[in-house]
Amino acid sequence: MTTAQSRYIDALAAGAEDDPRVLAAWLSGSFGKGKGDRWSDVDAHLLIEPSALDGFSKEAEAWLAQVRPLVFARRMFDGRMVNAMTDEAMRLDVWLHGDAPAEVTEGETRVLYAEEDTLAWQPHPGEELTPEAAAAELNRAVPEFWRCVSMLPVPLGRDEKLVCAAGNFLILMLLADVLSVAGGRRRDRGVKALNDFLPARFRRLAENAAHLNELTLEELARFQLRLARIMQKHGPAICAQWNVEYPHAMEEAVLRYVGQELRYLWLAAPLEELR
Repeated sequence: MTTAQSRYIDALAAGAEDDPRVLAAWLSGSFGKGKGDRWSDVDAHLLIEPSALDGFSKEAEAWLAQVRPLVFARRMFDGRMVNAMTDEAMRLDVWLHGDAPAEVTEGETRVLYAEEDTLAWQPHPGEELTPEAAAAELNRAVPEFWRCVSMLPVPLGRDEKLVCAAGNFLILMLLADVLSVAGGRRRDRGVKALNDFLPARFRRLAENAAHLNELTLEELARFQLRLARIMQKHGPAICAQWNVEYPHAMEEAVLRYVGQELRYLWLAAPLEELR
């Protein structure tokens, strides 16, 4: 089946090979790993002749528009990456490199075009999550989860329902990050591939908790407290699995404060979600 992505990739490869300034072109992300589908972004890389890099960079958007018309483009990461969208609403990230040989990873790279000795292959890091990476993720996500939960009374007290709804989904993603660590697999793709890394039993728990019947203060509070209950129940065990200290004191302080504020707001009923 031909998709917008496959058509774009073929055209990008042809454009790179025809331009003498481009020494190599390759894909990373889902397509680099051979796991892309019709809904995947295209993550592309261009290695440019060093002496031509500045000139190519200045006209990169125009160069990409010749591959496929663009309806949106912006520079990110100090101009080293073009984040764009084609007229088929296909999302695109193109990184510009000027140092050869460029490092690419075995099993995570699809080469579209490359002149000799322009790419340096690095071994695949493996599928398993390392203890160091697991600890770093847990030490980031668990405290941030409880910090965000501690802010629940703020939009409730101010009747900022949309702010609260947005915060709830941020908290949901932090919970998903923690639950994913339990699977022991290295996250080599972004949130759009979350199902591949979230153990099925935890995914069902999160999906069942993540419903919002109506945009009322009580329902918004229930949403977040259902997520807090999952973290309460499973967070300590996941941290223990990776020899990471769980922030029990922070959890207790947050829930004590949130409970106090919900009672002040006459919203004690949602606290049943924690029982």
